[in-house]
Amino acid sequence: MYRAVLVDDENYDLEGLRQLIPWSELGIEVVCSENRSIAALSYIDQHPIDILVTDIKMPVLTGLELSRKALDRNPELKTIFISGYQDFEYAKQALDLKADGYLLKPVDDDEIVDLLRKVVAEIDDTRKKNEEQSHFTESFAFIKSDFLQHLLEGRINQEALPAFLARYPLNVPASQANAVVIELDDVLWKNKQAPDAGHAKLLGATALIVEYIESRMLGPWCAISSSQIALIFSGEPSRLEEVLDELHAYVADRSTFTLTSSYGEPAAFPEGIALSYAQAKELIGNKMFIGKNRVIPPKLARLRIVKDAKDLNVILDAMFAAVANYELVKICDCMDDLFDNVRTFEHPVKVYSFSIHIASKLEAYLNTVKETYESLLGWEFEHLDVIRQFETVEDIKSWLRKTLFEISERLFLKKQSKSRRLIEPIEQYIHVHLAEELTLREIANKFSYSANHMGYLFKEQTGESFNEYLVRNRMEKARSLLQEPTLKIYEVADQVGYKSLAYFSRLFREHYGITPGDYRKQS
Repeated sequence: MYRAVLVDDENYDLEGLRQLIPWSELGIEVVCSENRSIAALSYIDQHPIDILVTDIKMPVLTGLELSRKALDRNPELKTIFISGYQDFEYAKQALDLKADGYLLKPVDDDEIVDLLRKVVAEIDDTRKKNEEQSHFTESFAFIKSDFLQHLLEGRINQEALPAFLARYPLNVPASQANAVVIELDDVLWKNKQAPDAGHAKLLGATALIVEYIESRMLGPWCAISSSQIALIFSGEPSRLEEVLDELHAYVADRSTFTLTSSYGEPAAFPEGIALSYAQAKELIGNKMFIGKNRVIPPKLARLRIVKDAKDLNVILDAMFAAVANYELVKICDCMDDLFDNVRTFEHPVKVYSFSIHIASKLEAYLNTVKETYESLLGWEFEHLDVIRQFETVEDIKSWLRKTLFEISERLFLKKQSKSRRLIEPIEQYIHVHLAEELTLREIANKFSYSANHMGYLFKEQTGESFNEYLVRNRMEKARSLLQEPTLKIYEVADQVGYKSLAYFSRLFREHYGITPGDYRKQS
């Protein structure tokens, strides 16, 4: 419902307006009717309205003055003037205010209803356009951010790049740029301490990063996770570390968070920016070993500690792949490789930190498949504090291995359940249409799958190929139908999809070791 205010210093006219017009049928609610324009203005100051219907000539504050003040507050307000005077000057001023209607008293009911319908239609049209524009703006920003992430990850064909950049310009003036990754420190720990407050503070700190980037026009950016932002810096490369130090100080002064940033070598833009981004991502992934609350430059990639960390990430990637594929032996092998290094640590704190690091990496991986520790195991991240209760490396390793096994099994069961839900309607369709000619490609098209994918689903869920499944179900139905003495054998064959009686008989014999005729005699 649209909200209207009626103003007329003549109570009789005001009451007539309020009572004789079918406001609710027009989709309008009269939220205020006043015989004093000052009181009406006070209401308008405190409440949003869509339509103002006002007499022009009133004491203290005329309808024209009231309208002018109301329009200052809401330029999209629709105004209709009513006047007992056929005065050219009033009409001229109303036109200057771009009034939506000007009616003379006594007001004709049909005339004002028609005018109100026109005004409501205009408001509808304006709101629709505003919503479309807002949706377009939001969609454009989302698509542009998505495009930027794809560009950084090297997932856009080089030949298609010019067309994408023309449609979603990134405003990178230089021919070379550095990819930067900015990460908020200790996000998991702070969210664990106070989940609601921690999330609000996380959003606030992220907003500070964005504000700094945009106010200084550092370059296009996109969020790559809840705690990471990627930036394409096209300024002078020699100033980048200084700029990032300033950003760290800016956020630290205004929030409870510190930042760790990394950046790749300058690269040709746009074709080489993915390489720079890959370097930055690799460096930020080594924060545990290099340290937090600092800028990590490309030169640190040459340090031995980073090479060791790279080896660690390779093992972790292999282990997470094994978790996803329910390969328990492979999980054990990866755990052995990981913990071979642990025995060289000089202090228990390092062992605990290393174990928490593995668990954090696992949580990040689970997020990529839209799962969490809570969704799979029913516990929050703080449950990992149990690691500190173990007294030996073997205890920690055993607990982590057991946890990984459990996660792998839960993922496998969820996948099985999902596949089962996907295959059930297809099985139902086959059972209903056994008498028809059925092919894998035809049914795959009907359910919007590729033939290969549907064939894989069948094999995974039923243990049979599509053709094996189809023949088995046809034979089972045929065996049931053969027990109906009124049906001829060729009619049974037809009802299970076989036009050739000889072919049907051969398949039946291969399946049950007996001909359809002999089976009928036995039953």
